[in-house]
Amino acid sequence: MRASRCAIGILAVLILGVPALAQQSWFSETLVRSREAQQAFQYIDQNQDRQLEEWIRITGIPAPSGQELQRALYMESEMKQAGLDEVFRDKAGNVVGRLYGTGAGPVVVFAAHMDTVHPAGTPVKVRQEGDTLYAPGVFDNSASCSNLLQAIRAIRHSGARLQGSLVFVATVQEEVGLKGMRAFLEENRGKVGLLVAMDGGLGSVSYGALGIHWIRFLYSAEGAHTNNSRGKPNPNRAVARAILDISRLPVPGPESESSAICNIGMIGGGKVFNAMSQESFFTVDLRSTDPGLLKDLDAQITLLAETAARTENVGFRKEVVSENPAGGTESQLAERRRHPIVQTGVDVLNYLLKDSYPGIKVGAVASGSTDGNVGVEMGIPTIAVGRTFGRDQHTLQESAEIKPLFLATKQIILLAFALGRLEPGWP
Repeated sequence: MRASRCAIGILAVLILGVPALAQQSWFSETLVRSREAQQAFQYIDQNQDRQLEEWIRITGIPAPSGQELQRALYMESEMKQAGLDEVFRDKAGNVVGRLYGTGAGPVVVFAAHMDTVHPAGTPVKVRQEGDTLYAPGVFDNSASCSNLLQAIRAIRHSGARLQGSLVFVATVQEEVGLKGMRAFLEENRGKVGLLVAMDGGLGSVSYGALGIHWIRFLYSAEGAHTNNSRGKPNPNRAVARAILDISRLPVPGPESESSAICNIGMIGGGKVFNAMSQESFFTVDLRSTDPGLLKDLDAQITLLAETAARTENVGFRKEVVSENPAGGTESQLAERRRHPIVQTGVDVLNYLLKDSYPGIKVGAVASGSTDGNVGVEMGIPTIAVGRTFGRDQHTLQESAEIKPLFLATKQIILLAFALGRLEPGWP
């Protein structure tokens, strides 16, 4: 759900956060040289073909939001075969696997969402061209499901003992409001120490939450045949007036720390050419990391939409479809940026990319549009990390690069060892 490789150059220039040297990290190259890490990395390197085949297989299992069962059954079966201590599906439909630690460290959750935005019936056959796979959902988020399963197998293969317990969650309905993750964290409130969301493109580590409001505005009237429509209230005129007024609303751009963006995503109404609509609607997708700005813009947009209804003398109704809170701007999240989980994520990824992608300097971003947003909202130390490089997510032209996937899997392994505190006494 986050930015792909095409945005890496911009991120490198505009990256948010304090210089790395000022931050505490739980990562050290000593960890990479440990027997456990080397064993796990060897497993990844020797099983790349298997992981690629599984990635393609997962992508081919349709999983529209709310219809993830078949993919969930696959994830559940593979987690069980990997030898986790406990595997089950919770009430929301998430697949949960646990690997118990000694109890001396935190509970660390790794979450990858199973659902895609593509509706049932969308062709999901994968096409490979060179080092790139093409298919709807291959990047967002089938790649992370592959990374999750292979990281579990590699960790089990390594024989690592951790002070903290690891919890691996394949979530449902991320694309329609983070519903699966919210249900999981609500059910386990107070039990999660650290959260890593596996979602997005490689190149940055997110520690914030982009606030997202999805709103539907509906307008109604009695309607009439075209011949009898002169002078009567028309919901479509109200829709047009509201959209035009909202489009003129000043919205701070990306040059501002408190920026926002507003999109009219859907519009509809009416049944036939020769009659007035009895009900029409449009939707708004409003986003900002600034809680105050998000609330203010929501109120202004609602007022404009309601004023259009009064002007056109039609009925009016507002439906809040989804409302994910904003985590805060960079300055508002200064304390969260200082938590070691953030710099650990940055240092792990910088280490893994330094040889293969020396032009990318990883940084921390005070935003995010992943399952991690729920963790930020609930006060859990949280980061979101990428799955590979990809493009055109949420489209039929979606693509993802193969080789970086294996680095992303190693990223999860190192994070598991660093955050879960590899025995003896790590760090």
